[in-house]
Amino acid sequence: MEKPKAILYCRVSSKEQEETGFSLPSQERFLTEYAEKHGFDIEQVFSVSESAAGKQQRQVFTQMVNFAAKNQIPAIICEKADRLTRNYRDLVTIDDWLEEDEARQVHLVKDSLVLTKNSRSQEKLNMGVRILFAKNYVDNLSEEVKKGQEEKIQQGWIPCRAKLGYMTVGERGHKTHVPDPKMAPFMRRAFELYATGNYSIKALANQLYKEGLRSPSGNRLVKSRLDDMLRDPFYCGMIRWNDMIRGQGKHEPLISQGLFDQVQATLSGKKAPHFQRRNFAFRKLITCGECGSTITAELKTKRQQNGNVHNYIYYHCSHYRDCSQQICAREEKVEKQITRAFQIFETLTPEEAELIRLKIKQNHAEEVAYKEHQRNQLQTRYNALGARKERLFDAKLDEEITAEHWKRKEKEIDDERTSITQELERIQSKEAKYYELWQNILDLALRAKEIYLKRSPDQRRVLIAQMFSALRLKNGDTTYEFKPAVRKLAERIQKGLDIEILEPMQKAAKGGHLQDISVNNTHSVVMEVPEPRNNFRTSENPLITVRFGFFDPKSGSLLRG
Repeated sequence: MEKPKAILYCRVSSKEQEETGFSLPSQERFLTEYAEKHGFDIEQVFSVSESAAGKQQRQVFTQMVNFAAKNQIPAIICEKADRLTRNYRDLVTIDDWLEEDEARQVHLVKDSLVLTKNSRSQEKLNMGVRILFAKNYVDNLSEEVKKGQEEKIQQGWIPCRAKLGYMTVGERGHKTHVPDPKMAPFMRRAFELYATGNYSIKALANQLYKEGLRSPSGNRLVKSRLDDMLRDPFYCGMIRWNDMIRGQGKHEPLISQGLFDQVQATLSGKKAPHFQRRNFAFRKLITCGECGSTITAELKTKRQQNGNVHNYIYYHCSHYRDCSQQICAREEKVEKQITRAFQIFETLTPEEAELIRLKIKQNHAEEVAYKEHQRNQLQTRYNALGARKERLFDAKLDEEITAEHWKRKEKEIDDERTSITQELERIQSKEAKYYELWQNILDLALRAKEIYLKRSPDQRRVLIAQMFSALRLKNGDTTYEFKPAVRKLAERIQKGLDIEILEPMQKAAKGGHLQDISVNNTHSVVMEVPEPRNNFRTSENPLITVRFGFFDPKSGSLLRG
């Protein structure tokens, strides 16, 4: 007589159980012995560990039920009820499977329970109660996990594995995340490169791979993971959990808030770069002077009768909006009109440039004193808020205030401290670099044409982005607007440097003391005459607005060579 066929369904409830003797193989041996003892022929074994994702567990369970139905397997053997399922949906699936055929059976070995279509109500109640308790166990476990996660977040740490660029340190229950000395520099590099606007996600992945970045499995970072990383505020010091910003974390940020904001603007803006087979020199840098649409480039090939082939690149409006512009402009003409703008700075002599540097240095000295005062005030407020938070926490422990009042006040304090931290960072990373910024503007402007002609196409794009705030094409001609800081420098050169800056210093220079003029000497010389305006002030003002990262460390290479 042919033995009835059966399916074994093995499941361990945790990774820890799997590693300490209650493994899937041991459970399979136990069920195999039961099947042989009761005269079953094992057709298939389905195994799943609860360390697997919930979707994978559900998939294995569904495959098992479908296999039994398709191959007319009359019996499913499992260790006990909570190994078969821990949710009502799967219980209904099993019940429906049993109702379709009186010969079908579910054996729960350790529960000493065999269910069929005609099982008594008491047996079905027994099964339902066991699933109910199993479901309660899962729900309670979920609550405890969420409670632990929330406590971890309140402490300023993320309750998950370390992000790319970080590593986990500490004992179990006290683990924290610190920058990985091998991976962290690549993460900073990724943000810095993408912020330039010259890389698509794919191009960035390729560049980082060339520079040595590898995923934990040793491969190139996939685009989706790199995109998620660039959007994650964790890298600038914030904690995001369940798509909500929960405040400032205690981990060390790899980048500044300003750089992160710049990357987000690039990711969401129309100028976010995309991969293209041909990298045109002025791609996405020029807009239509009539409708404002992006200017597109087109390659035209001309074959002469003698067999010569010539390639020409033309720029014209993409006509994304209604526009009457029909004239195209050759790339050579566009480039010639742009480089003509650099001639403005060629009239500035080395002596005049040195005098401007001294003026910048004088104004910067005054600015440093003010910024130091501002930092001290902010730091004092930050410390006071920390002391206030400790007093409130003591009041909560003494039950002088309610838990709800504590949470509300804690959030207010944390929000203000986060705001102060960001402001201190802005002062340090942005305002304090205005002196260096102005020096770079002057150096770059003086050598812009020389640098442009010597550099690669990508470096030329960086130079154009740093010099111009807008490039427009209309009726075949290209017009430009300088960045505000560059524009002020150009205006001063075109109008002639202010006499109150030049004349006193020129007298000192003629006397052979130009090299000895210090910040204090410069200050005293300039203060002898009225100064109606200060166009080289190093602080942020309506005349000079420069975005964070305008001159980042990478652009320094443009000034070399």
